[in-house]
Amino acid sequence: MPRSVKNQPASRPPVDAIQYEKLALSAFDLCDRQLSQLDTLITLASSIVRNPAFTHDERRRRQTLLELLVDTAEQYQQDLECDRELFQVLHSTQRASRAAVSRRSKQRTC
Repeated sequence: MPRSVKNQPASRPPVDAIQYEKLALSAFDLCDRQLSQLDTLITLASSIVRNPAFTHDERRRRQTLLELLVDTAEQYQQDLECDRELFQVLHSTQRASRAAVSRRSKQRTC
């Protein structure tokens, strides 16, 4: 049964296949950029952890904070990798769906 026009939000038009693909690719590119930035952050923080501070107290505090920073950044990186996989699946699903529609339309014209 088709949806009533009243049930659809008026402020947001439906997303067509091309817009959907562009959104998925943009999200995928965003994740790639964020992962690259996190790699840089983790490398920097790891190198700071390896260089001791002047006093024992400074060294202990800095070590604790940087270990927390590295752990947090690595967790964030894992979360983004999961998001990227999701966007990649969405993109692949959309491409497969578009290909199936194309095949059906070719079969109908033959």
